[in-house]
Amino acid sequence: LLGSRMVQTIQKHGGIPIVLDNDQKKIDKLKKNLKKISHSLAFYKVDITKKNQVKNTINKIYKNFKKIDCLINNAGFNPKMSFKSNKFENFSLEQWNKEIQIGLTGSLIVTQEVVKKMINQKNGNIINISSDLGIIAPNQYLYEKNNKKPVSYSVVKHGVIGFSKYLATYLAEYNIRSNTLCPGGISNNQPKKFLNKIRKLIPLNRMAKINDYDGIILYLCSDYSSYMTGSTIVCDGGRTSW
Repeated sequence: LLGSRMVQTIQKHGGIPIVLDNDQKKIDKLKKNLKKISHSLAFYKVDITKKNQVKNTINKIYKNFKKIDCLINNAGFNPKMSFKSNKFENFSLEQWNKEIQIGLTGSLIVTQEVVKKMINQKNGNIINISSDLGIIAPNQYLYEKNNKKPVSYSVVKHGVIGFSKYLATYLAEYNIRSNTLCPGGISNNQPKKFLNKIRKLIPLNRMAKINDYDGIILYLCSDYSSYMTGSTIVCDGGRTSW
């Protein structure tokens, strides 16, 4: 949801988004929707947990476009998988390993390959997408008894912030920046009961609209944020202030 919106926002403001995803159906759907706006975009089907696939894909991108200005790490979770196990004490190692592999290892692999190109360019910009749940713990009372937020989500989203800070200090000498965006939850046809519960936890009394993050993404992608690195921007309607 957020990834598709970021692609659209970048494209509308003159950037050329390059999408990496392992789901061909999602790629085809997004491609169809965005080509109505402009043909300035590219798609690559790749599993970000596979080192050789990523390496070959980044090499193709660099060969075709001659540079990579910005990398946005927004490794997603399969909602059905994320809520498959309901209790921490029964949380499967299979699910743990899979989600850590996607959310952290996948981001590591892609960033390693992109950074090689950015070091060669002597500039670059990395944006890592965490969550308000990278700052606070999930409120499990929001969810049904047998449908809790998984431990892997918290670990990944907290880990992304540390990963981003590490990159900021390690890559500064190469003029490569790294920052984190922690968005709050986006309203997307959730059950009314859930929406009524979560709005009470948010000072602005609502979940985010899909366009609430457009300005922040543009700011982080552009030279307007040229002196910002190692920072964490929280945009959650005030939820983490309480």
